[in-house]
Amino acid sequence: MEHSIRYITKEEQGRIESLYDENKEELSAYVERLLWWNSKINLVSRDVSRETLKKHVKHSLYTSLFESYRESGFFIDTGSGGGLPGLPLSLCFKNKQIEINDIVSKKVFAVNDMILGLNLSDRVKGRQGDVREMRWDKEAIIITKHAFKIDQLYSMVKEKKWSKIIFLKGYEEAVEEAKNLNGSFKLSIIKLDDKFMDPFYEGKGVVELSRGANE
Repeated sequence: MEHSIRYITKEEQGRIESLYDENKEELSAYVERLLWWNSKINLVSRDVSRETLKKHVKHSLYTSLFESYRESGFFIDTGSGGGLPGLPLSLCFKNKQIEINDIVSKKVFAVNDMILGLNLSDRVKGRQGDVREMRWDKEAIIITKHAFKIDQLYSMVKEKKWSKIIFLKGYEEAVEEAKNLNGSFKLSIIKLDDKFMDPFYEGKGVVELSRGANE
């Protein structure tokens, strides 16, 4: 297992802040829809505040720090719940196609309603079911926010068409989980908790898993 670990730079943080500010109106509309649906069904914590949700939305955008994200056009967001990170990314990157997956049908129903309300249905769709049973025809980047352990998700999708898996998760747990992988892999981690970052990001990282040619 090859590792690459570094802290986020101020330039990268500034890029995400600008991305958020440029799309603030649409992202706020998503937050309002997510709050409404969360009052009906449990998409995120029941007592989550509007301000905390905004932080989760901004956190989702850090997926785009990796070059692999910026260069790809097709993504599978699995274990998404209420659409994180897929819907915020869809609102900010208007040339990306994203399929948002969760095993719970009522969560996908809510996501599809939000997709329609946010005018994203031309390139974003919700898909209910176990990711192990999903099919897609072209190479994807898989993205996920706090839904899976690294070795767990890899075991679920290892036979499918993907080039990278990008996780939003604690960086220490990422290193431990990756130890359970056998074979040729590279783990790239960007730590998000440098001193100029919001305390919300303490312990958090963006983690990219790449597999070797023989995996």
